Amino acid sequence: MSDREGPPKIGVKRSDASQPLVLPGIHRYQFFSNLKDRGWTLNLDRVALFGIVSALLATVIKPLLRGNPATIYCYECRACYATQDRCPVGISLQAELVVAGRVLDYNRFIRNGGLKCIRCGNCQSYCVQYLPLPKMFEVMQQETKQAIVAGTVPQESLAQGLEQGLIGKEFIDDVVKAVS
Repeated sequence: MSDREGPPKIGVKRSDASQPLVLPGIHRYQFFSNLKDRGWTLNLDRVALFGIVSALLATVIKPLLRGNPATIYCYECRACYATQDRCPVGISLQAELVVAGRVLDYNRFIRNGGLKCIRCGNCQSYCVQYLPLPKMFEVMQQETKQAIVAGTVPQESLAQGLEQGLIGKEFIDDVVKAVS
């Protein structure tokens, strides 16, 4: 009789050490032979996928419901930063205003001069996506104005905007009322 074992029996689990290596630490049949561990992995995959899809939907649906859908298409290439010398009110970070409009961040919008914008359109000619930047800024300005009147914008950012001259003349009355 030979000392050789017969073919493996059906239903017998192979040990990971006896499986051929595909990559260091990964055996060829590892995922098929250890099926008892796959239940947890599938559930974790589903939870992770749910989290990713939820975040994506929040990022996409929020601007759609607020009436500012063009903010979704800005991929922050920063080409609009080239208008630093051509902007009549001196806004240098237009992409920050777009991002603030996408996520509805009033503090970021005010800090980067969003309430100072006169919507002249000089920055629009630099946008490689041809986004309607003045219209996007107008929508966010109106939303910020409503938030100022409602009292949801932090007082510190409004006071800082006044000190630094980041508030345009059409919004100055509302900001002064909110700060005082």
